[in-house]
Amino acid sequence: MRTLERRIERAELAATTQSRFPAECLCFPEKEQPVVGFPIELEIAAQVKRPLHGDRFVRPFFINRSKWLRQKLESFRRTHYSEQYLKAWRAGFPDHLWPAKEEQTPEGLFLILKDRTKLLATGSLRSC
Repeated sequence: MRTLERRIERAELAATTQSRFPAECLCFPEKEQPVVGFPIELEIAAQVKRPLHGDRFVRPFFINRSKWLRQKLESFRRTHYSEQYLKAWRAGFPDHLWPAKEEQTPEGLFLILKDRTKLLATGSLRSC
């Protein structure tokens, strides 16, 4: 019985490591979770649900990134991530809106989308 269980476990492991994503799947690959510049981008990505499975990724904790690195994320995505990652990314961040430009105001840092929508990325750092 144990031999059969081990063989099933090995077969399941092999199937998950070699699996192909269905055409309609918008999942982020297990080892390629979303990399974002601001927490609001994680919220946007989480709002898009997978038609097959529901949540598209395990919500990672946010790692603050400096401005110079945020500016390089778009080109980094194109060169360092799989086609499935890019497909999942575009589901929440379509090319006709993203990448956003950053705009610092007294009220805080905003992300300005290509259609001129403003999203508050970080609030004001001034104390009241």
